[in-house]
Amino acid sequence: MTPSSLPRGVGQPLSKPTLTTLSRAVEHYAARIGSDAVLVSTFQRAHYFAQSAERYASLAASGVTAVVAYAGDQVVVPGVRSVVLDDDHPLASEWGTLLLSTSMSVYVGGDDLVVLDESSLDVESGRRFRAHLTFDHEAVTDHAQRYVDLLGGGLDRTTAERLVEAIADCRHLGPSSGQQAIAAATAVLVQRLEDQQRTLAVTRDALLAETERADIDALTGLLNRSGLERWLGADPTRVSTTELPPTGLILVDLDDFKAVNDRHGHAVGDELLANIGISIRGSIRPGDVVCRWGGDEFVVLCPGASDDDLTSIADRLVASIAEVRVGGASVTASVGCQPSSRHPFPIAAADDALYRAKAAGGSTRVLSD
Repeated sequence: MTPSSLPRGVGQPLSKPTLTTLSRAVEHYAARIGSDAVLVSTFQRAHYFAQSAERYASLAASGVTAVVAYAGDQVVVPGVRSVVLDDDHPLASEWGTLLLSTSMSVYVGGDDLVVLDESSLDVESGRRFRAHLTFDHEAVTDHAQRYVDLLGGGLDRTTAERLVEAIADCRHLGPSSGQQAIAAATAVLVQRLEDQQRTLAVTRDALLAETERADIDALTGLLNRSGLERWLGADPTRVSTTELPPTGLILVDLDDFKAVNDRHGHAVGDELLANIGISIRGSIRPGDVVCRWGGDEFVVLCPGASDDDLTSIADRLVASIAEVRVGGASVTASVGCQPSSRHPFPIAAADDALYRAKAAGGSTRVLSD
C-alpha cells in the first residue's frame, strides 16, 4: 500500500458511537507512542471533554503533548493544553482526533451534519457526522496545519512551536508496514462498527416496540410529550447537561379549537387533529422533529435552522393548517418561534411569541426577540 492509497476518508456519514470508538483508538495509539506523540482533539462542547478528562490527564502524564479545543467553560486538566472556542468558531462544530508522530500519524474527524434522528435510541447516538479518516502522514499534517491556523492565539508559544515541529517532522514520511496494516484493519473496523449500529437499531426496535408505543400519540402518530422527553434524555423545560446542535423551536397552538368540539363533536375534533398532524409533517423539513405537546399544542424542533428557515417553516404551518377541513370544521393556528436555541429549550420565550401571535388575532406567527 503506497502513501497515496492509504485511506484518506471513509466517504460516508458515520454515527457518533462509531466516531467515538475510532477516536478512542487514536488516543490508545498516542499512549503507546508516548513523548514522541502530539495529540490534538476537538470536542465541540466543554461537557464532552469533561467526560474524557481523566483519559487525557493520563495521556499527558505519559509524555504525550495533548491539545484540546471546545466551546463553553474551561475544563482544567493537568498537563493538557485547552483552547476555549467561541460558539461560532469553525472548530466548535467539529469532532476530531489527530495524532502526529514519526512512527504513526492518523486523523479521524467529522463535521456535524446537524441532524436529529428521532428513531435512534437517544439524541446522542442518533447524531451523524460527515467523517474523514486518514493514516497518510502528509494528509494528517495538512489537517494539523489547519488546526494551528484556526487555533491561532489560543495556543501558547511552546505548544504552537511543538505542533509546527511535529508537522515538519512528519510531512514527507512514508507509511511503515505496521501503519499500512492498521489502516487496512481500521477500514474493516469502520464497516463493522456501522453494521453493528444498524443491527443494534433493529434489535432495539424489536425489544422496545411496546415501550416505544407508549411514546407515540395514538391519535396523530407523532411523538408525545413523554416520548420527546425520553428521547432527549430529560425534561426539555428543565436545566440539564444535554447540549444539541443549534436547534430552532416552533410552538404551535390551534386557535379556538374548543369551539370545534362544541359545535361539531369530539369525533370530528379528533379527526381534525389527526389530519393537522399529517399536515404539520408535510410542512416541515426532513430531519425536523415534531411532537404533540398536549391537547391542541404541537412542538417542532428544527436543527440548524436560521431565522429565515424558521419563519419560512412557520408560515407553511400556518397556511397548511388553515387548509385542513373535516366535516365542515377547520381551525387556524398561532405559532411562536425561538431561533438557535440549545437544550434546555427556551419554551417560555417561544410561548411568549405564541401569545403575541394570538394577541395579533391568530392565524399568524411571531419570531421571538
